[in-house]
Amino acid sequence: MNPSREPPFPATEGAPLVLRATCSEDLPSLSALFEKRFGHGLTPEEWRWKYEQIPGEARSRIAVAPDGEILAHAGALCLPGRWAGGEAGVWQLVDFAGTTARRGLRPAFVELGRQLLADLPRPGDAPFLFGFPSERHFRLGGRVFGYLPLTEVPLWTGELARATSLHPIEAEAPIAESLAVESDAPFLEGSVPTGSEGIERHPLAFEGVEAIWEACGVQGVRRSTDFLNWRYYARPGRYYRLYHLRAGNESGLAVFAFVGEEARAAEIWLPGKEDWLPALRSVAADLQASGLKRWSFWSPARPEWGEFLPDLGLERTGEKQFVGCRGREGGSDPQAAAHGFTYSMGDFDLT
Repeated sequence: MNPSREPPFPATEGAPLVLRATCSEDLPSLSALFEKRFGHGLTPEEWRWKYEQIPGEARSRIAVAPDGEILAHAGALCLPGRWAGGEAGVWQLVDFAGTTARRGLRPAFVELGRQLLADLPRPGDAPFLFGFPSERHFRLGGRVFGYLPLTEVPLWTGELARATSLHPIEAEAPIAESLAVESDAPFLEGSVPTGSEGIERHPLAFEGVEAIWEACGVQGVRRSTDFLNWRYYARPGRYYRLYHLRAGNESGLAVFAFVGEEARAAEIWLPGKEDWLPALRSVAADLQASGLKRWSFWSPARPEWGEFLPDLGLERTGEKQFVGCRGREGGSDPQAAAHGFTYSMGDFDLT
């Protein structure tokens, strides 16, 4: 939903801070805030992609000083999902940022956060929202907003060369143009290393992709065609590679983000009890042929998928990605409501 069409959000005109929805005129100052807090700016194209083109709803709100400086930003995205209670929109908190140059982080965040979360989750939404807060933001959110710990996801990483040495594939010449980071990077559909088993590249979500997620039988943000195309094809300034995997009579899905020399497994969905190792080793060969050196995964949603990670040359890093949650005021226990809900690296990569 375009933030300009959000429910009424009163500005606090007479207060030290003005709290309101973000508009296009704010984007240069908002980018400067992101640069200070995250080490990278936010282009107008990125903001529009996330908050206006999303196949769901979005809120982008700011706390503004009397002189017009943006002191804090808070965002929330709502996408269709499946949870233990059925199907509903699931809210995710994103892009919480604030400057400490003036009044400190807390006042702007507290006032802005209270406004953002006043009606979330709404009746009809899943009764919990989730996010990936930093330790500092979680401490503040726990004290002020009732934010609760939900789970921690272990991280895995390894050299692509280890995976391909376990299953040698004669590779073609490196596909140099695949290393471009622009969303309109040249894409060679179907161009994979010779001898590869069970994989195809696709620039967009392919026919049957939604059935793959359904067949996995998991809870989570729905991996629909609209979601995948918005998330991985339409995003400006990033490059992703989507693979259609095959094993036996089953189809699977994998999406990798190209980050420097590392391929990050944004999506891994492998239904059935097939042997997916040959297809994943072919993916490793294709990534290696494109010049990447390493790949990294979150522990997969289904435990049995994690059993083959060591066979791909992957090892646990010892790090874990923290996930937090919050429920609606006076509502059910959000930790219980979110039990069994799954998270992919692609959810975190939205922040």
